[in-house]
Amino acid sequence: MMTGMGRSTAHATETVQLVCASDETVVSSNLTPCEEIFISEYLTEFDGTKKNFDEVDYLFEIIYDDDYEDVINGKYVDKEQLRKIHARHFSHGSRVSIIHFERGVGSMFVNYRLSNDKNDMFIQSSVAIEANKFKRARTLDASFGKFLCIQKQASHNGKGGSCVYHRGS
Repeated sequence: MMTGMGRSTAHATETVQLVCASDETVVSSNLTPCEEIFISEYLTEFDGTKKNFDEVDYLFEIIYDDDYEDVINGKYVDKEQLRKIHARHFSHGSRVSIIHFERGVGSMFVNYRLSNDKNDMFIQSSVAIEANKFKRARTLDASFGKFLCIQKQASHNGKGGSCVYHRGS
């Protein structure tokens, strides 16, 4: 049994008992069932409602290694930079939908859709897992927001809609 810190407020801190397998009981993905629960719980927090990242930071800390590094579309991103990216997604009320997920020994591959009122992206990420935490990743996104067909023009002027190049934020 593991003991973890629950969500805390300025008034009190609550301890939560987490019943999960020991670190020796490893699923094929090199994640224990307990860590899989945390990943699922973290992803379900991307439910389309706007949130302050402080509400989910404890899950982020459980999942990501302190030395985490990612290369997103060719750009190096460390854990603190990723935290800021995720905080922005939560503040926009982003929603995540898993499209494809594969587990391997010490790794996982996930393809998911992240959408909010500013962006609609498909993201592919290959993640290396060490000591039951995300250690390294290589990520690509294919933003729907970059190529957005404007159909509103069609309804206003009676002509066919046109596709306009938009840069995602």
